[in-house]
Amino acid sequence: MKPIDAMESVFSELYERHIDTVYRVCYAMMGNRPDAEDAAQSVFVKLMRSNPVFLDVEHEKAWLITAARNHCRDEHRRWWRKKVVKLDPGMPNAQETGRLPQDDMMDCMRRLPPGHRLLLYLYYYEGYKLPEIAKMLGMNINTVKTRMRDARKRLKRELEDDFHEQEKVARGIRRDGAG
Repeated sequence: MKPIDAMESVFSELYERHIDTVYRVCYAMMGNRPDAEDAAQSVFVKLMRSNPVFLDVEHEKAWLITAARNHCRDEHRRWWRKKVVKLDPGMPNAQETGRLPQDDMMDCMRRLPPGHRLLLYLYYYEGYKLPEIAKMLGMNINTVKTRMRDARKRLKRELEDDFHEQEKVARGIRRDGAG
């Protein structure tokens, strides 16, 4: 086997191992499918170019999550991003038939700032503990705790607002149907 073939094989295995996580982190930060796909692709291009040495699989994953976060942050800073209208209402793997209960949660998550979405995603979906998140993102543990608390509060507010809106709509439908 040629050295180039061996490198391609290693990269291919690494890609297969981590593409789902990188994509979900990018989706959590970007908020729509096309931008998340572009960001995930850019992260793996950066990986190929920098060719870092990893200690183990967890180190690979942490490097890729950090690279994804940094890339998405950079994308949000670009001036033209503020002028783009988001058209993608769907989440990955969402079913086309009816609204699912988690759709409401995802709608509320999308309304949070990208940093809050990332923390909630890493904690609840990837299962990282707060000290691991702090180390991975290069943040003080107390900063992570504070931002996590803020993210939870904002998500709770979004969910309550969403619930009250649905309640108003349901009351309006009952009145119209009864009259």
